[in-house]
Amino acid sequence: MKMIKRTILQQRENDFFYPIRDKLSYALLLLNAAQLLLLEDAYEDSSGDNAFMKLVVGKMRRVFFYKKEKYFSVAFPLIVRTDQSNVTEILTDTNKKLNHSMISHMKSILNDQNFRNKPSLRDYPVDETDENNDAIYLLEEILLFEPSYIRYDCDTKNQNGAIHPLYHLDINYSQYGTYKLGLCSNIDNDYFENIQNIETECLFLVDKK
Repeated sequence: MKMIKRTILQQRENDFFYPIRDKLSYALLLLNAAQLLLLEDAYEDSSGDNAFMKLVVGKMRRVFFYKKEKYFSVAFPLIVRTDQSNVTEILTDTNKKLNHSMISHMKSILNDQNFRNKPSLRDYPVDETDENNDAIYLLEEILLFEPSYIRYDCDTKNQNGAIHPLYHLDINYSQYGTYKLGLCSNIDNDYFENIQNIETECLFLVDKK
């Protein structure tokens, strides 16, 4: 199993820790993660004070984000090639390459207010020679993937007995598809990852009597 860890500096936390409400938010998160993975001089925090991102690739491909007692994870549908600790290439399943320039073009489209008002890549205006044209094809591929969003929360502000437990998992992100699983106690990073690791033994739910 391959694991790659990157520190998320405080000034960049807002690029990763924001509400995921739709596929566009998910796509932007993936691009920010890919951008951080490609940094050759990525800062490594040995103190553990900063938030961090952890890519885990085996039978599953997921990227985990950690900040204090808030963890979340999404599927990472991109192929990552490495040379020791350095990421050399990031590709889609159809072998399209994501580099810093292409990621910038893709993020520019996602952040374009005209596109956000009418999120249709088919209608997005580009020239045939424009690099944004390639960015659109890459975005189309990414937006087809299932986000597989899961978040762990220790929510002291909204705690409400068994209706909204202090410790819980939020599964899925949309208003119509999300649901919670209550937890009896705080969990650590390893437990959170083990829940989602299909190569380890399953954890079992026990109904409250």
